[in-house]
Amino acid sequence: MMKPSPTLSSALVLLLVGAGAGAGVTTVGCAPAPSPVRAIPPVRIAPASPGSPSAPAGSGAGWSYEVVASPRGEALAVDAVFPAGTGGQFTVEDGAEPFVKDVVLHDGERTTSIAMGGGERWAIPKCVTGCRISYRFALADAARASRERSVAQMHGEAVEAPPSSWLLRPLDAANGIPFRFHVTSAPGDAFATGVFPVPGLEDTYEGHTVEGFDLPYAAFGRLRRLQLANGHVEAAMFPGTFTDEPAVIAWIERSAKAVEAFYGGFPIRRVLVLVQPQSGRRVGFGTTMGSSGAAIEVPVGEGVTPAQLHDDWMLVHEMVHTALPDLTRKHHWLEEGLATYLEPLARVQAGITAPEQVWKEWILGMPQGEPAAGDEGLDRTHTWGRTYWGGALFCLEVDVAIRERTGGRKSLVDVVRAIVAQGGNISVSWPIERVIDVGDAVTGVPVLRETYARMAAKPGAVDLPAIWAKLGVRLERGTITYDDKAPLAAIRRSMTEARMAVK
Repeated sequence: MMKPSPTLSSALVLLLVGAGAGAGVTTVGCAPAPSPVRAIPPVRIAPASPGSPSAPAGSGAGWSYEVVASPRGEALAVDAVFPAGTGGQFTVEDGAEPFVKDVVLHDGERTTSIAMGGGERWAIPKCVTGCRISYRFALADAARASRERSVAQMHGEAVEAPPSSWLLRPLDAANGIPFRFHVTSAPGDAFATGVFPVPGLEDTYEGHTVEGFDLPYAAFGRLRRLQLANGHVEAAMFPGTFTDEPAVIAWIERSAKAVEAFYGGFPIRRVLVLVQPQSGRRVGFGTTMGSSGAAIEVPVGEGVTPAQLHDDWMLVHEMVHTALPDLTRKHHWLEEGLATYLEPLARVQAGITAPEQVWKEWILGMPQGEPAAGDEGLDRTHTWGRTYWGGALFCLEVDVAIRERTGGRKSLVDVVRAIVAQGGNISVSWPIERVIDVGDAVTGVPVLRETYARMAAKPGAVDLPAIWAKLGVRLERGTITYDDKAPLAAIRRSMTEARMAVK
C-alpha cells in the first residue's frame, strides 16, 4: 500500500523450479568458495537523473559484483571489483553489517584481511593496481535475526533481501556511479530482483548509485518465475500453494493491463512482483520500491478467490506508483496521494469497477485528507490522513482545475504521461519542482504550481462540497446520484468513463 522512501495479452512463460538438489541446508562455513571474478562486460547505462550530483568526471569504470548463492539462499559468496584508487570506509545496509563475513582485499599480488571497525564499517586501503574485495554474506542468518524488509526476511525455502543489504560498497560514493552484478543460484533455486536486467546477459543486473543506495526487492531460493504483460512484469512466487493459481496470475495480468491502458503504455520497462503466499483468503498490503528498477511485494492469501481478486485494488495502486519518480521524503504525500487518486480511475476506465464505486469512495474518503488544527501543510504534516488522502485531495483539486481550465482537453493523466515520456518513473529520482514544471508545460496552465503553493507549506483547505456540486455528484443514503445539469457534469462523466474492458 505504501512506497517506502530512501514505489504489474502476452504469451505466458512459466518457469517451474523443480525439486533440484538435496534438502541439506548449507551453513556459512560450508558455502561455496568465491569463484574467480567473471569478466562482466563494461557498464553502459544512463547517467544519474538531472538534479542529482553525479560521479566525478574521469572516475573510470563502475563497480562489478559476482554473487554465488548457496542452496535456499542460505549464504552468499561475493567477489566485488572496483576501479583502481578506490578506498575508504565501506558499508552495507544499516542492520546488515553483522552478517558480512571474511572480508578480504586483493590488490594486485597483495591479500589483506579486513576486520569490521568502529561504526560497523570496513576501512579499505586505497587500491593501487586493482581492487577486488571478496566476502561472504550470511543471508539466512540475517533474515532470522532481522525480519526487516530492508535487510532480509525468510519465506519458507526462500530469502528476500534487497541487493543494498548484501552489496558492500564505499560509504561516501558519489551519485551516478554505474554498478553491475551477476548472480549464480544453487541448482533448483532461482534469483529475482527489481533491479533492471542487462539485455542479453542472463541473471545480470545494473543500475547507478543514488543517495541512500536503497535498491528494489530481491529474493533467492525456491522461487517460481513468470514473465507477464509482454515482458513488462516478472512475477516471482515464494513457496506456497494457491487454491486457484491461474486466478492469481490473471489478476497480475489484469492489473498490468489496466495500468498500461490508463497511461497509454506501461510506465516502466520492467517491474518485479514478489507474490508472498500466506494463510487466509485476502490480498494484503503491498509495498513498492524503486531506484535502478522497480519491485512490488504483495502478500496473497492461498485461499483467495477469483471474485476477491477481481475486486482487489491493491496491485493497481502499487503499479501506479511506478509512473512517478522517487521524490524526497517530505514529498511522500504526492507519491501516495497520486496512487490513491489515480488507482480507482485506472480501474474504472478499464471496466473493472463501477463509476458509482469511485465517487462513493472519494466522497467518503477525501474528508480524511482535510487539514486539522495545527496543520502546517502537506510538506510538513506527515500524518496518515494527510499523506494518503491529503495527497489525493491535492490531486483531485489539480485534476478538476486542469480539466476545467483547458475545456476538458487536458487532465492529471496527461501530466503523468508527460513525466513518463521524459524518463520519469520510480527507477529515478526527481525534485518536485521538475514534476511541476513538466506538468504545467504539458497542460498549458499553471495549476500544479498554484495548487502546490497553496497547499504545501500551509493548510490550504479544499471546498469539497463545492467540487461535488460543480461535478454534479451526491451521496444520499448510501447511493450515488448525478445531476447532469451541473456545470462540470461533462467532466465528471469523462473522468469515470470506461474506455476498454480488461479481463
